[in-house]
Amino acid sequence: MEIISLLQKFRAFPFFNRRCKDRLNIFISLPARQKGGGSNTFSYNFNKWIAKNRSKYNIVYNIGKADRAIVIANKMDIKRLAKAKDKGCFIIHRLDEHVEPVEDEYRRKKHAHIKELNRFADITVFQSNFVFENMYPFLDRPEKYEIIHNGADPEEFYPDDQPGKFIGHVTWGTGGKKRLDMLYETIRANPEERFLLVGNHSASKYNFTDLANVNYAGTVKRQQMPFFLHKMKFLYFPSENDPCPNTVIEAILAGVPVCYNPLGGTKELVKDCGTELSGYQDMNANIENFRTECLKRTDLHFYYTAERYLEL
Repeated sequence: MEIISLLQKFRAFPFFNRRCKDRLNIFISLPARQKGGGSNTFSYNFNKWIAKNRSKYNIVYNIGKADRAIVIANKMDIKRLAKAKDKGCFIIHRLDEHVEPVEDEYRRKKHAHIKELNRFADITVFQSNFVFENMYPFLDRPEKYEIIHNGADPEEFYPDDQPGKFIGHVTWGTGGKKRLDMLYETIRANPEERFLLVGNHSASKYNFTDLANVNYAGTVKRQQMPFFLHKMKFLYFPSENDPCPNTVIEAILAGVPVCYNPLGGTKELVKDCGTELSGYQDMNANIENFRTECLKRTDLHFYYTAERYLEL
């Protein structure tokens, strides 16, 4: 069962749930936060986008007042969802997950809850083809679905006049799938290069700050990310099985090409804006060409993502 935070209980008060008859009332199951991973960023961006379009849309924090609900992964109580469905609320289930043959108890329970929630969905949105290919069979092949990539705010993430000087890396997690081992070895093997690390690297088992060619920014606020992205000539992104990483989208919109792990959904986002990890040495030689491709990527603007959700 979902544990409802104090913030969610506060937002359930009638004052925050005025249903507007002349606007589409939208509920998002994860509150917008200034920090956090992909789902938090999605909610933050969607709330910000709706605030700019108040003439058409209205946010409610009680699903019972919503015309349309975006349920993020497992972040919803089934009884509340069922009641909203009975009232005619249109349910969009957004997924950026993937299941594995062997999972720990937490992931098994999480994915079982996702599968149960998905029974109430009017349509399922997969964040990438990678997610679709993995989750679609697990969910018993829902009849109605779309594949919609994440996006970022182009007013917040935009290119600088010139590329930066650092090879960058950004992470908030330190689990094995982030492949910080590959990052560490790459930094050690290239002492002539300067690396800029943004995020929670100090919580990992690798002593990044002991490496002479590392500048470590640590964890920063979301509003500070463009400043650090502009210092990067390209992003080194070894994370594997990443469904649809926001960091990659933000980097591309900031004019920063990406050197990526082909395992997962990252390849779908990057397209011609970078190269696989095996082509790492090509990045410096072709940085301007990759950067030019980044500047073309209006498809990653968040307004496009939001509009696709609201047209479902």
